[in-house]
Amino acid sequence: MQPIHEQATTNLLICFDESGKNSSDPIQLMGALSIPLNIYMHPNFNTFHALNQEFSFHWTKYGGDSKIAKGIEQLFEQALPLAEYMNFNMIRYASSVLNSQAQNVFKDIYKPKKTIVDKTIYTKLPERICYGLVRGYGVHNDVQAKILIEESSEYRSRNLDSMLKEALNIHSLYRGENFVITECGYRSKGEEIGIEFIDIFLGIVGIILTCPSYKEISGKKQAKVELVLKLLKQNKLQPFLKNLRLFELQQFNQLIEANVEASIKLFIAKNYEEFISL
Repeated sequence: MQPIHEQATTNLLICFDESGKNSSDPIQLMGALSIPLNIYMHPNFNTFHALNQEFSFHWTKYGGDSKIAKGIEQLFEQALPLAEYMNFNMIRYASSVLNSQAQNVFKDIYKPKKTIVDKTIYTKLPERICYGLVRGYGVHNDVQAKILIEESSEYRSRNLDSMLKEALNIHSLYRGENFVITECGYRSKGEEIGIEFIDIFLGIVGIILTCPSYKEISGKKQAKVELVLKLLKQNKLQPFLKNLRLFELQQFNQLIEANVEASIKLFIAKNYEEFISL
């Protein structure tokens, strides 16, 4: 007689967002973080959650304002004890490449082509990102996950919440996985600190990947580079970057894992004078 193994349950929180929605943006990223819910909600981290009451977090608006910079620094400092429990999954893609493929493959079927491109981006990519965060916990561990998405008319118009929940649960059943998505919903800006964190983290990863030279840029972008260098100098980003898996959607729509550590080294090397002067 086979021994009976008691099933353990892991409750996960997943926070999803994206950066660079427009095809003209230098980099387009989608990503999510996952963390055990009981750790995320532990009273030890009340000060982390309370940051929403003091600061407004939005990476695209940051251009050197001292209060916003202080808030971002506090965000990573307060989250440091959580870093070892966090996992991150991101996909870098180019909507212009998908548009070009759609023009060739679907030229007589979809008019306009933007319809099929949007559905590709907002169905397959979120599904792949979140799937990577809920799988692989073993046959004796049931995972129950709650997904939170920043409130957006773009997401609502595409029914991203219900689509993502159903697609992942179908995936779980089809592949015999031990996870279930119990909830997938929206949260307003400033309501959930986990969503603010992934918003800022996506923006920071985008800066590292594009690797601009501080001396060759100005304005908001220069302020962003300086802040990222400062956070790296203080070792406030590395514990989170260590738990990041980054994939690039390349030719023939293959997801190829990127070397994040190499990108960090290149970013620092390109801005080394500014880095050592901080």
